[in-house]
Amino acid sequence: MDAIPVTFTDIQVTALIELYARWLDAKDPHPILGDPWADRIVRSLDFDFSEFKKGFALSRYPVGERSRTFDRWVAEYLSENPDAIVLDLGCGLDSRVIRVDPAPGHLWYDVDLQGVIEIADRLYPERAEHCRIAASAVDPDWLARIPGDRPVVVVADGLLMFLAEDEVRRVFQQIIDHFPRGQFVFNAYAPLIKERGEKRPEPVFEKYGVQLKWTIENARGVEKLDDRLHYVDEHRMGEGGLLAHASLYYRLLVAVINVVPAWRNSGWILRYRF
Repeated sequence: MDAIPVTFTDIQVTALIELYARWLDAKDPHPILGDPWADRIVRSLDFDFSEFKKGFALSRYPVGERSRTFDRWVAEYLSENPDAIVLDLGCGLDSRVIRVDPAPGHLWYDVDLQGVIEIADRLYPERAEHCRIAASAVDPDWLARIPGDRPVVVVADGLLMFLAEDEVRRVFQQIIDHFPRGQFVFNAYAPLIKERGEKRPEPVFEKYGVQLKWTIENARGVEKLDDRLHYVDEHRMGEGGLLAHASLYYRLLVAVINVVPAWRNSGWILRYRF
């Protein structure tokens, strides 16, 4: 099969950055995530991933840790709720449904913009009870295609921070209105990260028009968006030994971040319920 040309702009480019990080992780002798699909997807795309090397070489560690955590949380929720639905918002070119491998009876919906979904459809095999939906997570119409009488676990991996706050609120409210109960698992950043990015913009973000928009002041800051949202827990970098084989430089960096309050509280991997 000929390589598929990729002409993403704006937020769609983050799907390629995340894929690049999973690819780097998969190549590591001691991967955190070990996504077996990352290499074959990268090799199937006509895109110069080398432009990510300077700014995102270390991204394999946080992306691997975050993805591993989300996979575990989703699997836990499905084991406790045999009829639960999964929504993977801003799924990108991720193979999460294959990694989690849900038992029969769990409907799984990957949601992303049309250009991303078209490529994912070409590169990943069809799977029972799995469907990809080409839509913006902010658009309310796509939810009408999904049963609303079952519990749901919603993954938003590397998505919400690129939406405006009113858009993030709309995403939460639409899903909470549609389902009887469920959980959200997602990552978020503090204003410090946004301010630093504005002062020293990442060249790749500048090139493709990617902007960090939504931030929170603390781990419970999401509750102000909707009073039906309730904090469950969070994962901090370096917990659970996932970085045991990371480079010495990165492990030292995480150690420094975790002892400086302003840095330690600048990003979160979160789980909320409603």
